[in-house]
Amino acid sequence: MKDLTRISIMEAGAIIRKKDRDSIEDWLNDNDVKIYKDKHYYVFQLEVQMQYLKPLIIDCKKRYPNLWKDKLKILCEGNKQLCDLFLIEMDNEQSTAPSTRIKPKNKQQEELLKRLYK
Repeated sequence: MKDLTRISIMEAGAIIRKKDRDSIEDWLNDNDVKIYKDKHYYVFQLEVQMQYLKPLIIDCKKRYPNLWKDKLKILCEGNKQLCDLFLIEMDNEQSTAPSTRIKPKNKQQEELLKRLYK
């Protein structure tokens, strides 16, 4: 198993550039980063990094559809685990995209659909 570094809430704040504990916890909750408790509260560093970079990665994917994976490697600064997690998540988002199925109500609509999807 790879080393999954646990960090304190305040250490997570350094990653997301927040100093106030309440605002750090709000950010973690808003970004679906689970807060665990052992003797102290902690989060996984990799998950915090991923959620912090996610908006930038999504923007890169939209703006540079052919180069975003190369940019991802640079943005992850050589962190292969982080890069691999992004690749899995981005592929998963595409595969779970909802699809709309059109059901014709009459013969005319059915013929139109056949012409459109030839």
